[in-house]
Amino acid sequence: MRQLTLNAVSTLALIASCSLATPLWAAKEGGAADAVEEIIVTAQRTSQSSQKVPLAITALSGDFLEKSNVQGFNDLRTRAPSLTYDEFAPGQPRYSIRGIGNTNKSSGVDPGVALFVDDVYMGRPAMTSTDFSDLDRVEILRGPQGTLFGRNATGGAISFFTRRPDDRFGFEAKATAGNYDLFSGSVLLTGPLSETLSGKITVSARRHDGYAYNETTRNDIEDERYIGARAALRWQPNDAWDIQLNVDGSRRRGTGPWWDLAVEGAGSIGKSNPNPRRGKNYPDDGYADIDNYGVSLNSVWTGDIGTITSITAWRHSQNDNRANSTGLNVLPLTDPNRGSLYHTLFIQQDNEKARQFSQEIRLASQIGDRFRLITGAFFYHDNVDHLRLTDYEFVNFGPGLAGRYQFDANNKTTGYALFANGTYELTDQLSLEAGIRWSHDRKKHVVTGSGANYSRFRDNGVTVPGYTAPASASWSAATPMVSLKYQIQPAVMMYGTISRGFKSGGFNDTDNDRVSALRPFNPEYVWNYEVGLKSEWFNRRLQFNAATFYMRYTDLQVSILTSVDPALPAVPVNGNAGKTTIKGAELELTAVPVRGWNIYANYTYTDGKIKELNTGSVDYAGNRLPRVPKHKYFIGTSISQPVGDLTVTGRVDYSYQTSYYASIQNLVTERSLKQKNLDAGVTIDLPGDRWSVELWGKNLTNELNINSVTDVLGDAFATYTPPRTYGATVKFRY
Repeated sequence: MRQLTLNAVSTLALIASCSLATPLWAAKEGGAADAVEEIIVTAQRTSQSSQKVPLAITALSGDFLEKSNVQGFNDLRTRAPSLTYDEFAPGQPRYSIRGIGNTNKSSGVDPGVALFVDDVYMGRPAMTSTDFSDLDRVEILRGPQGTLFGRNATGGAISFFTRRPDDRFGFEAKATAGNYDLFSGSVLLTGPLSETLSGKITVSARRHDGYAYNETTRNDIEDERYIGARAALRWQPNDAWDIQLNVDGSRRRGTGPWWDLAVEGAGSIGKSNPNPRRGKNYPDDGYADIDNYGVSLNSVWTGDIGTITSITAWRHSQNDNRANSTGLNVLPLTDPNRGSLYHTLFIQQDNEKARQFSQEIRLASQIGDRFRLITGAFFYHDNVDHLRLTDYEFVNFGPGLAGRYQFDANNKTTGYALFANGTYELTDQLSLEAGIRWSHDRKKHVVTGSGANYSRFRDNGVTVPGYTAPASASWSAATPMVSLKYQIQPAVMMYGTISRGFKSGGFNDTDNDRVSALRPFNPEYVWNYEVGLKSEWFNRRLQFNAATFYMRYTDLQVSILTSVDPALPAVPVNGNAGKTTIKGAELELTAVPVRGWNIYANYTYTDGKIKELNTGSVDYAGNRLPRVPKHKYFIGTSISQPVGDLTVTGRVDYSYQTSYYASIQNLVTERSLKQKNLDAGVTIDLPGDRWSVELWGKNLTNELNINSVTDVLGDAFATYTPPRTYGATVKFRY
């Protein structure tokens, strides 16, 4: 611990001389900011300035996100230290914080980063297809949040908060047009319905053509059509009650992702087109269809004993995805010569339906002048059906290696938790915070394997035509936290935190062996040691935050490839790494040197390595954690100046991250190269502060950044983030 403290102090000394960090500024509507904006957050389940919270948090206002043209996770990931994001396919996102996130999409696997919308936990990846058109703010909490957020938040938590209904009439409309036949629009209407009741409704839609082209079907690939709506009623009958009913729904349709033969193995016959975004491929464009809807009731009562908050929510998600996940097919299947013209071919289909119910209730009390206590309970239940179907042809591996196999799985999770968190002000400058959460999860899981499986189904070592494996298991854990906060000056604070995180165990949906499918993998546990600094200088014109951390994981859940034949592709299943360590530092800076000029930046250093993981045939000790760049930074600036009766604002953002591996195998073919991205925009606000026009561009240098990459028998197949896009947005507000 002494060595850790010395390292933390030396790191903070180093970062005090740097100018890299994260944006917390957002220009005020109708004018430029004079100082860094104070953002009020609820990261500790009570409203307070983000600069007073003794943990690593990035808070971004909805206005900042809009002015920066942040429209999804791919844009958001650059704005926060330690946050990375990719997606295997639409509806199958993989986001991580400090190297920890979701590992695969089995129904019995939970994500390692907890995601919330209006305090409602989103249990399945497809539910996180959040619309960014109606946001009040985003809070990104880094590191284990095992006490107040609890459920599977070993990497951290991301909370989205939508705008609340207003007691004054308001109207906003926005329309965007761009290349790839992009069109999007949104309308927001809010206002009072009576003296005690107010309402809000938001409708948004977007569409664009595909970023890739299948020469076999002559169709665009990776197109999108989306429509979503959100409505809320807020009732405030008196000073004690604040009750809000939220309803939302969305529908997304599009083709599947485009997979490019990025690296050719020894047996490959080559690409059909040198352009990575087009070529002859399988005569099935696939699909990526996502439906989400839900309802929640958020009730707050304030009285003499404190504030009682109740959050009741029900959600439904349907994610259907089919894609030519790996393969190169340069002729239609009906062509008699097709067998010699492609190497391997997978067609993967996932259909997942999830229903969940959650209930949280908590009491926040002020006891005396110096002690604040939050206690509560949480209940969660989900029911997930998952169909995984694979069509395959391995033409170069002899006759008969073609067919279809599938896994049908159902998982039911029931979880309970009790928690308490207290803060005691030892002096006017020094405060101690401590908390603990007890969690209990039970999972009932059944999976059936059937069809022609090239890797063979087995039961206790015997080859079988298929199997059914019903199983159940439960896990409990206590996750404590203690934090010491020292307010050096009114605007300068240091903190030190020790916390534990827990993510429940689970079951695999795609295990070839029945005995293995019956056996759950273990929960993962983490101890996090963190020291941080939060500071504001020069009358809040400069904000500088930093954190250094060291995390020790036990039984970290990772995806491990298993195979019965080294000449055939392996199947990924979840397993546990014995020991893993992650250490790093995060730097954040926001500055307003003069009125109208803003600078914002962040930098992350992360070093995550496997200490113990031996599958019996392979020892992965020393390998780097997947999808974790060692260095990652983002820097941007915006300048707002009056030009006659107009106000013109220009912005430029640049992000960069070093290479990383896609899996714990650390294969050279699965190495994602360094990524860089340049965005820019110019906004013109017309007189009267009603109309604005923005010209914007993303990935202006047209970089070919890898989104996801996977190895199949020496061939590496990759999907990419969007190419250069640009357009214009017109906005009206009243």
